[in-house]
Amino acid sequence: MGFMSISGLSITTDVVVYRQGGMNTTTQKMPGQSDFAPITLSRGLIVGDSDIFQWVQQIFMVMQGAGGNSGRDEFRANIDIYLLDHPVTTQDVTYKAGWRIYNAWPTSLAFGDLDAGANGVELQQLTLAHEGWDFRIASTYGPDGQIEPFQ
Repeated sequence: MGFMSISGLSITTDVVVYRQGGMNTTTQKMPGQSDFAPITLSRGLIVGDSDIFQWVQQIFMVMQGAGGNSGRDEFRANIDIYLLDHPVTTQDVTYKAGWRIYNAWPTSLAFGDLDAGANGVELQQLTLAHEGWDFRIASTYGPDGQIEPFQ
């Protein structure tokens, strides 16, 4: 499943401000809880590919108690996202960076506006909630700089 754009790969950590005894002029700060932003993936609509819609439908089945009938109660999934090297600069596909997204599930599926008079591509956007990610990046640039796929 390929996407033309991905946004929201970010993490924010709350700042907890407190006063320490004996330090009356300034406050102290320490890290609080971290939160990962929702990730939005966009691509053109692909005829015959209904995997995304089936994943979204699976949430309805689980919430209605019919998840067991589908053979799969768990709608969360780990997802791997790879940044590929430009195909002109190398002969083989090399991964320059990678993110493993943990326990992702769709919160929104949106389609672009339909206009029969326009000469455009129908787009779909999938928004995912998740519980964090790992990140890898190649150590060098060029054909030798690449990462191994997540296991």
